[in-house]
Amino acid sequence: MRSVSALLIVKNEAIFIERALLSLLWCDEIVVVDAFSQDDTPLICQDKSKPWAQKIRFLQREWAGFSEQRNFAISQARNPWVFFLDGDEACSTELATRLRNLLNSPESRPSQFKVRRQEFFLKKPIHHGIWNPSYHIRFFHKENLRFVGDVHEGIESPYETLTVDEPIIHVEDLRIERILQKLNHYTTLQAENDVGRGLKTHPLRILLSFPAMFYKNYVYYGAWKDGIEGFMISVLEGISRTIRHLKIWQITRLRDR
Repeated sequence: MRSVSALLIVKNEAIFIERALLSLLWCDEIVVVDAFSQDDTPLICQDKSKPWAQKIRFLQREWAGFSEQRNFAISQARNPWVFFLDGDEACSTELATRLRNLLNSPESRPSQFKVRRQEFFLKKPIHHGIWNPSYHIRFFHKENLRFVGDVHEGIESPYETLTVDEPIIHVEDLRIERILQKLNHYTTLQAENDVGRGLKTHPLRILLSFPAMFYKNYVYYGAWKDGIEGFMISVLEGISRTIRHLKIWQITRLRDR
């Protein structure tokens, strides 16, 4: 029977980390790479009374970017097959069963699998808009594979990509406060990456960012089908795109000065 290592890169996920760890008890080991959290994440992970206590290895490393953190976590895995989970996610029982079956299939060979992530907003499952379909490469054979890129990191590997529809469950009670918190972090990374690629912006583009992104999500990608939640998500996506262009302008302005 083949073994699998669950890998998590986390920072300040005390609210959700227990949920994530409990969903990974089917794995043979759990490696947590913590970027020196300032909340109770380390205490929860290292609690000797918890059911994951015999499986977990808790490591701390200064944050070096998504790809670098993921590649470091891969290097720490004792098993050739790994499964990545974010601190605010949970592995569904259906997914755990499917991955175990894939792992122990006689036809199993080094591969990488895109896994569907079920998104929520205020406890409502979201099925439309740019949040869907939401697939991420999370289960793979680690040999000759590495993550690249700072934002929406990709993968370099020699393997074919297969798809798994049994879901990872994202934050079920996702609220506007958490979206805005992440929005500030991700728009900074995206803006810096855009400027590095030579992208520029201007007042008209900034002005049109909100309506263009709102239309794209709400109308073109059908977020209206998710009701008022789809409308609110479209507003937030419009705000995110506008802030991203404002930060591009700011970075460029400061650099030129």
